[in-house]
Amino acid sequence: MFIKENNKYLTKKQNMLSNFATEFVTELFLDDNVSTMNRLIVATANVVNENFENVTCVNDILLKEYNQISPLASGRFVKSLREGRHFYEKIVKKFTDDEYIENFKMRKATVQALIMFLKEYVKPSSSIVPFDKKVHVFLWLLTSNYSFKEAGEKFGLHKSSISYIFHEIANLLSEQRYQFINWPSLEEQHVTRVKVNSRYGFPNCVGFIDACRLKVGSKRKMKDKPEFILLQAVCDETLMFTDIHVGEIGNTRKGKVFKESQLAHELKNFLDLDNHILGDSDYKLRRNLLTPFTSDELLTNEEMKFNEIHWKAHSYINQAFEILRGKFMKLNHIDISKPESITTLIYAACVLHNFILLHEGSPVKEEAVSNDEGITIDTNVVTTALEKRQFLCNYINYIQNLQY
Repeated sequence: MFIKENNKYLTKKQNMLSNFATEFVTELFLDDNVSTMNRLIVATANVVNENFENVTCVNDILLKEYNQISPLASGRFVKSLREGRHFYEKIVKKFTDDEYIENFKMRKATVQALIMFLKEYVKPSSSIVPFDKKVHVFLWLLTSNYSFKEAGEKFGLHKSSISYIFHEIANLLSEQRYQFINWPSLEEQHVTRVKVNSRYGFPNCVGFIDACRLKVGSKRKMKDKPEFILLQAVCDETLMFTDIHVGEIGNTRKGKVFKESQLAHELKNFLDLDNHILGDSDYKLRRNLLTPFTSDELLTNEEMKFNEIHWKAHSYINQAFEILRGKFMKLNHIDISKPESITTLIYAACVLHNFILLHEGSPVKEEAVSNDEGITIDTNVVTTALEKRQFLCNYINYIQNLQY
């Protein structure tokens, strides 16, 4: 009964639209008054929009309550809707663990854990799209090069709905970033110090900093010169991000982005003189941020040995970025126009990166710890960043010579 009554109503609306169209065309040729034509165009647009919304609204109710689609609704959208429901309900939900890893870059159990976690932060809404489907839509887009339109055809949703869902889940993830991305505790710093020193022979290192360039902007409206944004991150020896900062679009200088980040102001409070993070030569040498030796002249053998070990240890952050961009293909070209939405998406991807590591473990192979000794730096002797780097250079070479 409900379906018949609504079909009669929609038929009546379509007849009204047809009569209105006839009157519009008649007046279009008989009246040269510009203002009248403008009013007619606006009125026509309103009627068309109202008619479309009525059909859409009824179809939403029919799909939710009766799993049917009104006979008045037809064409490509309805076909896509039916195919999309079939794709998610009949195919995606039955993916094996290997298929989840292939399509979503994480295990099925990890996706289910993500859904359960995010559900706690979802605000009540009237959306007829199930939350678990929303999360799958978001992950499908994040891990592929699909456009909103292509994803809509895949999942049976209009591209505007896909866009809304994508940004909704991205916001949810971004809002939880402080739960997953935190500066390591003293105990966690100690673990990193021990493992890095044991593996590479670089003492007192508690993290690694670098920045990767991400292409941003509309693919359809790309300028001759593409725009980029920098993601600055610090990771530990498990490749977990412990600090992230997104610079402004167009600013591709690591040093400038670092200065604008909160870390630049807080690093001296996070670490004492003994401890440090490692950065490449694009960063300015600091007492708690050690960079390689650079010189216009030839480096000494000791300095080259320091740089070699520094480079090997610093490679942790490059591995983290490779995994991030390898899993989340959307980051290779973020086809979004609003700067704040770009930043939100990057934060969301970094949260997901850590979430996956927490649930699936680090890809870095565990090694037996052979050297758990750190060093204590005498602040009466070593006071500047240059003095500290030279002190560590001498110490590393001394230990290397003992081993050989």
